[in-house]
Amino acid sequence: MFEFIKNLLSKSIVDLENPRIFKTVIISLLLTFLLAGAVFILFYYFLFTSLFELTNPDQFEEGGIIQYILSLKIFTILLGIVQFFTSWILFSLILIPLGSIVSGIFAEKIFFSINNIHNYKWNKKLKQNSFYLSIQYGCVSALKGFLINILILPLYILLPVANIFIFIAVNAFLVGREYCGNFLVQFLDKKKMKRFFMFSESELYIIGLFVSLLYTIPIANFFAPSIGNILISHLILKSKKSRF
Repeated sequence: MFEFIKNLLSKSIVDLENPRIFKTVIISLLLTFLLAGAVFILFYYFLFTSLFELTNPDQFEEGGIIQYILSLKIFTILLGIVQFFTSWILFSLILIPLGSIVSGIFAEKIFFSINNIHNYKWNKKLKQNSFYLSIQYGCVSALKGFLINILILPLYILLPVANIFIFIAVNAFLVGREYCGNFLVQFLDKKKMKRFFMFSESELYIIGLFVSLLYTIPIANFFAPSIGNILISHLILKSKKSRF
């Protein structure tokens, strides 16, 4: 598996040097940045900050047990740690569904650019409404992923540091299938898509792990949708016909 991801990454680095791919990556990055920034401000300042204000000792009765506990320096330090790591995960959590949508928008362009650059000779025909199907699949996948992450949000809040590993492990499965589905839905029916997912499960999870890790790294997280598209494109284009 190490050799698998190493080969994909080496090809992806070459792809990023191509003007056509690089231009698409920059546009994708800007769109992801604008959307993520707007959503994060909405969530963080109007919801998340309000939640942590509940721990302000000034709003409790003076001399009370709760105020005493909340006023302790150790509690302030622990709260700061929780807030830092939860904010970090929250931003990554916002980027995951947005990344699925952005991935759907640019999937076709990146896919065919890579096919031409590496001469993969992809011969399957696009469906007539391929772009719509990709966007629809991306939006539905984004909603599913967001709901799953909301369900395990208590773990993200209560387990600082560990929440990063939980986030990567859970979203690796979601990201791999979502990004791959953005491509496959434009060419294949549901039965053939399930067949590809079944035969490519381990590779998709490895790619999902790498992309989910990128989502937790500042600056690199804005490149995650494009990197994911490039990696998945290579996986699909080099796969044997028996997988489809």
